[in-house]
Amino acid sequence: METRDTVFLVVMVLSSFLLSFEWLRRFTYKPTNPLIILSVMILVGTLAVMLISVNNRLQELENKMEAKDRTLKVNMENTETKIEERMNELSSKIDNAVYEFNRRKYH
Repeated sequence: METRDTVFLVVMVLSSFLLSFEWLRRFTYKPTNPLIILSVMILVGTLAVMLISVNNRLQELENKMEAKDRTLKVNMENTETKIEERMNELSSKIDNAVYEFNRRKYH
């Protein structure tokens, strides 16, 4: 987990604490209920961790896709080189065969 993710997690939990504390204090005249505040903080904290987890999984998938893309490009270049070599060999054989045919024809 990156430092940035940790900072966002802390900010989300602290803002959920302040929001729930002020909200409960505004609409009730009793002392605020710490259980509600704690549950809101846990809810927001787990939400933040879940978002970070999803982000990490997406990053892993992106890295795997990039690796496969690089592998595919290398394989395509390899195949292209092999096909080009074979075509050159075949072209050379055909040229030799035509030369031999023409040589026999005129001699």
